[in-house]
Amino acid sequence: MIISVANQKGGVAKSTTAINLAAGLSLEGYKVLLIDTDPQANTTRVFIHSDVELEADKSLYNAIIKFSPLSPIIQETKTDNLHVVPSHIRLSSVDLELAQAFDNRSERLKKALSKVRDRYDYVIIDNPPSLGLLTINSFVASEKLIIPVSTGFFALTGLVQLQETIDMVKQTQLNPELEIMGVLCTFSDRTNVSRDVEDQLREYFGDQVFTTTIPKNVSLEEAHSNYTHIFDYAPNSSGAKAYKAFIKEVLTK
Repeated sequence: MIISVANQKGGVAKSTTAINLAAGLSLEGYKVLLIDTDPQANTTRVFIHSDVELEADKSLYNAIIKFSPLSPIIQETKTDNLHVVPSHIRLSSVDLELAQAFDNRSERLKKALSKVRDRYDYVIIDNPPSLGLLTINSFVASEKLIIPVSTGFFALTGLVQLQETIDMVKQTQLNPELEIMGVLCTFSDRTNVSRDVEDQLREYFGDQVFTTTIPKNVSLEEAHSNYTHIFDYAPNSSGAKAYKAFIKEVLTK
């Protein structure tokens, strides 16, 4: 199954969710490929910590722009069963470069994945905080979407536009089977604002909202700065317990 983790709003724990979903599934024994399409490359840095700057030719950029195969780009991680396709800052220019392309500019990731997807049980795609061509490529390649939403005051901003983009991908036949697997409430706490936003999300999305919510937990951020996932860094933390419960929900869907 190919799952995109997406929300054009930044600061909603998108990368944190992609990282820990991929790591958690791999710890359950599934073979997982994690693809970083965000030019900021935060997910890449968590798993590929190196003093040497990654070359663009060894990143997703090469597959999207030059039609290079994914196989030579895929890198192993220290987590068993988990491989990563790294990002690069050059991906920030993809919208401009693909704007001049005439062939399959929305289906390049899907084409690249077609040669390797059978090696994996799950492909998890971490997306940039935008609705540009990189995100469109991810939506076209994916079967399901997970939408992390921070339960803060401005949480609902942009969700309508995201829904319109999903509908566009389906209605233009780029990927008519694309479905939202679920909406994940993140940065949850016991404040009235957090509870109100969660209530609004459940009213709007109904059963598509995951039962599990991800709490504010400093260990989640610390795990990133230690170049690992939460199950390795703080397996008994509230963040690890929440993501473990979330992964069980994903597996049931």
